Amino acid sequence: MKKSLIAFAVLGAFASVASAQSSVVLYGIVDASTSYTTNQTAIGGKKLSLDNSNLSSSRWGLKGSEDLGSGLKANFQLESSLSVDTGTAGSLFDRIATVGVSGDFGTLNMGRQTNLAYDTLVQVDPLNVAHVGTNPNIVLGGLNNATLYGTHGTSNGFSSATRQNNSVKYALPSVLGGINFGAMYGFGEKAGDASASSYAGASAGFSQNGLTAVFSYGQMKDATNSSTLRVYTGGAKFVVNDEFTVKVTYAENDLNTTGRTISVFGAGVDYMLTPQTTLTAAYYANRRSGDMKAKADQYVGVAKYALSKRTAFYGSFSYAKAGTTAAKDQELGLFIGAGNKTATRTTVGLLHAF
Repeated sequence: MKKSLIAFAVLGAFASVASAQSSVVLYGIVDASTSYTTNQTAIGGKKLSLDNSNLSSSRWGLKGSEDLGSGLKANFQLESSLSVDTGTAGSLFDRIATVGVSGDFGTLNMGRQTNLAYDTLVQVDPLNVAHVGTNPNIVLGGLNNATLYGTHGTSNGFSSATRQNNSVKYALPSVLGGINFGAMYGFGEKAGDASASSYAGASAGFSQNGLTAVFSYGQMKDATNSSTLRVYTGGAKFVVNDEFTVKVTYAENDLNTTGRTISVFGAGVDYMLTPQTTLTAAYYANRRSGDMKAKADQYVGVAKYALSKRTAFYGSFSYAKAGTTAAKDQELGLFIGAGNKTATRTTVGLLHAF
């Protein structure tokens, strides 16, 4: 018995040391809502649905770090998408799968991770990344559209370009009171052509005294190295006072082979009505030029009530208007049904974070 007690004491001591030097956290977001959407068929049909991820993307993941001493840490993150409405998930750790190190020199991560355009826009998005599946800054600016962007970058045509496989991302610590820089490269891994299916980008930002300004540039090659997609993103967020925050963004991507240019201008404001209640209004102007002319606009309002630090009840109303009833305009409208020029969506939902 004494030996057993001693053994348990020793194991407990080792466990205490290990927990002091390293940590692993299970985390996630579960977001479900009911939506009523108009003009979803050619004759203006309506749709009532239970949706997933209308305030924030549902997900679950593991992340952790180990203290290596002298200010150096080893880090990892594994994150998977989650569809609450059906109880299904994407491929395991389809959102993030990285391992890296951090210290006074900055942070270096390797694996599957978001591109710099996405990283830039989510910091200043007028909707705070709500309605991720139809948010123009995410779908068009952050390249989360497999049809338009999936043929370029390290996804090799199997998914959108928002997340890049086989990538290395470096973030420099803030210097001179709030200036930061970043760089990222994704390996195309094609034998005989190192540039094909590759991604390369750089970013810069500033944050001080309530003002955040961010910019990024990236370029992606297709599998044959015959086409280049260039991406430019930028935006700013200004905290006017304890109640008001104003945000402005601009994103543009250009395809050199066809001359296609897709741009998104976004503007919005957050108003804290009470410590628990936040109202958000946002506007997006989506445009296409070069290969063809197309346009659509979105107007979105969101009300969020915090039931606790981790749980929120929310409602939203969205209105989308395309330039014409043609498919090229509806593609930019993002939730307008075929044969329609406008659509509305009313959503009520609940989000819990853990």
